[in-house]
Amino acid sequence: MIEAQDPQRIAANPAFNVFVTANAGSGKTKTLIDRVARLLLKRTPPERILCVTYTKAAAAEMQRRLFHVLGGWSVMEDAELTKALTDLVGEAPEGLDLSQARRLFAQALETPGGLKIQTIHAFCEQLLKRFPMEAGVSPRFSVMDDAEASLIAAEARADVATLALGGHADVQAAYARLSIALDHQSFEQMFADIEARRFALAHYVEAVDDDLEGAVWYAAGFKEGPSSAEAVEMEAASAFDRETWRAAMGLLSQGGKNDQKNATLIARLLETGTAPSVMDLCAVVCTDKGEGTPATWVEKSATLKTRPDIHELMLAEQTRLCQARERLRAVNVALDTLAVLRLAMAYAGAYVARKDARGAMDFADLIDKALKLVKERPDAAWVLYKLDGGIDHILVDEAQDTAPEQWELVERLTDQFFSGEGAAEDRDLPLDRSLFVVGDVKQSIFSFQGADASRVLSESRAYQEKALASRRKFTAPDLIHSWRSTPEVLRVVDTVFIPEETRRGVPPPESSNVVHHIAVRADHPGCVELWPIVQDDKIEERSAWDRPVDQEAEGSANQRLAKQVAKEIDDLIARGDAVFDKDLRIWRPAEAGDVLILVRRRGVLFNELLRAIKRVKIPVAGADRLRLSE
Repeated sequence: MIEAQDPQRIAANPAFNVFVTANAGSGKTKTLIDRVARLLLKRTPPERILCVTYTKAAAAEMQRRLFHVLGGWSVMEDAELTKALTDLVGEAPEGLDLSQARRLFAQALETPGGLKIQTIHAFCEQLLKRFPMEAGVSPRFSVMDDAEASLIAAEARADVATLALGGHADVQAAYARLSIALDHQSFEQMFADIEARRFALAHYVEAVDDDLEGAVWYAAGFKEGPSSAEAVEMEAASAFDRETWRAAMGLLSQGGKNDQKNATLIARLLETGTAPSVMDLCAVVCTDKGEGTPATWVEKSATLKTRPDIHELMLAEQTRLCQARERLRAVNVALDTLAVLRLAMAYAGAYVARKDARGAMDFADLIDKALKLVKERPDAAWVLYKLDGGIDHILVDEAQDTAPEQWELVERLTDQFFSGEGAAEDRDLPLDRSLFVVGDVKQSIFSFQGADASRVLSESRAYQEKALASRRKFTAPDLIHSWRSTPEVLRVVDTVFIPEETRRGVPPPESSNVVHHIAVRADHPGCVELWPIVQDDKIEERSAWDRPVDQEAEGSANQRLAKQVAKEIDDLIARGDAVFDKDLRIWRPAEAGDVLILVRRRGVLFNELLRAIKRVKIPVAGADRLRLSE
């Protein structure tokens, strides 16, 4: 059977519960669409299928592609449709009914509420509006858009400032500390981070009960309770041995140039009658003006080694001072943490009050309240019972960007899938319930909204255990084929990630210890060209009176690189380098629209690229694609 050799068809088989690890360009969305199509072919009612993805754009694309497939089936000739269905399954489908396949498009369109292809937040909103009383929310709640969320956030920050000015001691002290320590942009960003993590912060504050201060100091390493910089300095001063330092100074003054320099530094510290501060002493025995690592001269000084007793004492002093410095840093960390937590509690309270006054919720609220609805509320069992009768197949896309709370929600919704009860034959349905998850840890959007990319692998193992325990089929195929790129490009990628140190941040699938891709376009030529790094020459000093100091200098690295890129594009179009047109299925000369330039951010290089390309009269998109909100 062909399917046994094709991971994509295995993943699309609705008889299996599937966790797919998929490389970029491996056809993740196609696999998901194929699975939905096969579910519908097996006469699964459309309303019993739930497809969850992470963005509205992805959900819209998924729905568009599914309707394109089903719509194509509805108008195909018998022979063409038979071939399409055979290609989908890998063999001629058993009990093939072409009329039934043609009806699927209309059936999907006419399903009450439509096919459930939506974002996780849209699903939660729908769930809460279906069970508002059980969830404890207003039946007429609204979901905030970005503009309204920004307005509420600004009002909540103003409320915190008012609270600080109003004499609330803890908030006042925290506000004063952080508003001075941070620049304006970082201070505003702190509130945005608090907003994004307010539930985690609330859980922490709730967990430590009334002893927030004690918990923070304990976590910072002060098991004896709250401390201060002054207390750490006093403790260090009490252990300061002036005679040891004086003896070391005397020895060093007789040594070489570096020893004499250190002797001079020590002499300045010993001029006062009091013990020097920890950081002043660290400036002598540590690098980077006391902030860096222990200085090697203390250990290696030949002059100090002439007196082993003094040498050992100075090594001990170096260790003691480094420890004291870490204690000072820990004090600041504890004080900053307390300040942030106090502002966080004040801000979260103000933010929630402002939202409640409008009867609004944000995306984090939707997830939180939906999870509580199916997990903690008294009516949770009733809600799950009602849902249990309505969802039989759950498909999760972009799993690497699924946050822990969202995984909990999926787990609650699928509890009955692996309970051993409610088999297909007992419910008069064609298939057992199933879960399909696809994701790629390598593509995680840097812990987007609290997502933990490694959670995909742990969830896969957990669901495998559940499936095996309930005697359900489970598979975790790796989609390592690439439909986008050529063998040369993929070979370079695989080679880059062979060494352990480069592979550390790009974990391979569990079934393999290497990053590996297979090109579907095996007969298409490709090329990887590595250019030398373009570096700036020595930057000239200039005054803001002459020209803006942030204006790009003539002949800068960005300008030179942009000109190289523009020339390369101009040359390849002039040469008529061939590209494969996947729509026309032919090779043709390259055009400007065939070139894509990727930049890490829209900074100086981005603007210089646009200028350079326009100067050689090549049509280019980019800055012309404006966001209306900006």
